[in-house]
Amino acid sequence: MVASSALATPALSRALLTPGPLPPLSHLGVTLLRHAVGTGLRYALYQMGLPIPEAPPVRIVRLRLYLDDGKLAPLLADVPGGAEVVAALSDPGGAGILPPGARALATAAALHRARLRLFTATRAGRPLDTTGSPEEILARFRDEVSRGLPRTSDALLADLLSALARRARRARGQEVPPTLSRSAHRLLAGRAVDLHRFGPPDLLLSSWAATPDRAEAARREAPASHRLPHDPLRGRFREAYRILLDRLAPLYRAVAAAATARGFLDAPEDAFFLPLDLAPDLTHEQKPSWLEAGVRANRAEYESARKTTAPPERITGPEEGVRVLLGEPEECEWAPVLPLP
Repeated sequence: MVASSALATPALSRALLTPGPLPPLSHLGVTLLRHAVGTGLRYALYQMGLPIPEAPPVRIVRLRLYLDDGKLAPLLADVPGGAEVVAALSDPGGAGILPPGARALATAAALHRARLRLFTATRAGRPLDTTGSPEEILARFRDEVSRGLPRTSDALLADLLSALARRARRARGQEVPPTLSRSAHRLLAGRAVDLHRFGPPDLLLSSWAATPDRAEAARREAPASHRLPHDPLRGRFREAYRILLDRLAPLYRAVAAAATARGFLDAPEDAFFLPLDLAPDLTHEQKPSWLEAGVRANRAEYESARKTTAPPERITGPEEGVRVLLGEPEECEWAPVLPLP
């Protein structure tokens, strides 16, 4: 058996949780994702008996969220199997295996893998009440985030366990091609599936449930994709997280509409260019003095990120020079159903 070694070069990676073409996220979107990923990663490491980071080991690059090997590797360096866990988080398409001394970690992984295979798929649920004062609606928003994070955290653990298992099979010489999620496989095969699962990981943008024609278009664009293998654990985080976003969106849009009506914002969409921790300022009695300039600066950053090349899934060295694009790549549209590493 071949034991995994630590990654030679620390990398920034989104290959596990948000792989494929990804547009820049709004400031609310990327900070909410940071909160969900940080919470889920702490949960996953705890369930596997590993040390827990005090702060989310992530970085934001051109408004995309990346896991940071440089922050994770020292935390897990002295734990049997820790290096392979870091490698699986960073490079799910690679190969590696837990060392013989990581028996406790391997046992925990096997138990959770069996548990999560029986895990019932998350559903969108009933629409939430969007009436009340802005403070009440925002409190409902926070409560819904708290209720949704256990599901996204289990989903993150499922993706990590899938990556560990797939990397181990490759290390043993087996051919392990990219895989579809179970839901993506069902959709591309023409079967019924909850379209709330598909869409960009950003509260600003809608899921495919709002535009069902995307599902039929995806089937036309990739008519043979359903013949690819599918993994029951892979792709769970991005789908569970997208479902959570569809639960949250009406609540936040109600807060944004109220803030616009009170003269805090020029348009409801401006509310999405505030980071998560500043959203409560939209419910204050007086308009914050910094709000207008802050929204303007963040919108400018977002528009700039849309016009430049997207950074790759994994960044292992200095970023290449930036060139201006004419528009978003079409691939971003189909990212939710593309094969996963």
